[in-house]
Amino acid sequence: MCLTPLALIIDPPTAGAWNMACDEALLLDAQHSRQATLRVYQWLRPTLSLGYFQASRDRQQHAASRDADIVRRLSGGGAIVHDRELTYSLVLPATHPLAAETQTLYDAVHTELVDWLQTELLADTPTWQAVLCQPASKLLDQVEPFLCFQRRSPGDVLLQNTSLPTPTAAHKVIGSAQRRKAGAVLQHGSILLGRSRFAPELPGIAEICGQDIAVETLLHTLLPALAQALQLDLQPTTPSQRLLSQTNQLLQAKYGNSQWLAKR
Repeated sequence: MCLTPLALIIDPPTAGAWNMACDEALLLDAQHSRQATLRVYQWLRPTLSLGYFQASRDRQQHAASRDADIVRRLSGGGAIVHDRELTYSLVLPATHPLAAETQTLYDAVHTELVDWLQTELLADTPTWQAVLCQPASKLLDQVEPFLCFQRRSPGDVLLQNTSLPTPTAAHKVIGSAQRRKAGAVLQHGSILLGRSRFAPELPGIAEICGQDIAVETLLHTLLPALAQALQLDLQPTTPSQRLLSQTNQLLQAKYGNSQWLAKR
């Protein structure tokens, strides 16, 4: 079977505004190039990313992250503290079979992440298992928590305590969000590796499982498996000049601009 090429970009830690500009640049480029791209990256400084629809003033309700940098994402959902974590962004052209339906793409990526957690981290830790969050009814007037990792959406990746099979015994460790444009879809998400002092209420994989994951190990084991699950041929590459130019334009016009941050 001939697999579709998947460009892999592994970026060094970079400022939050640049990271968000690059993700949108990849989305815009895929509309025309039909290039599938997987980008993985970290953040130069602890950064709070607001969901597209969140009010910038709402950051005041979370005291621990007030001294962190702040940026607004292109995607929706709750705020994320990017510190002890790894972020991925996956851009697919609309012609890819998984790009058509929102939940289908979430589940395809997150199911592979669940399998990776079970195989690489939890095989000798029977107390915990990785599961996908199941749909649950919500009250119409229920106010969502400010932080993404305190929310629950279908397909989120949870670590569940097998000896206490209740919702309060599960911790969200991976969450994703999407943004669609004509011809392409962007899904980016965060893998919570450890507790941050900017979000002390959120334990990461290190605290839950007692295992610190080296980012290099994660990249070596997870990325090939993820590409295989998506039926894409992983091809390491570096950002093109066209992508870098588009990223710089978006950085100046949007993500590095205080008006974008304060738009809500």
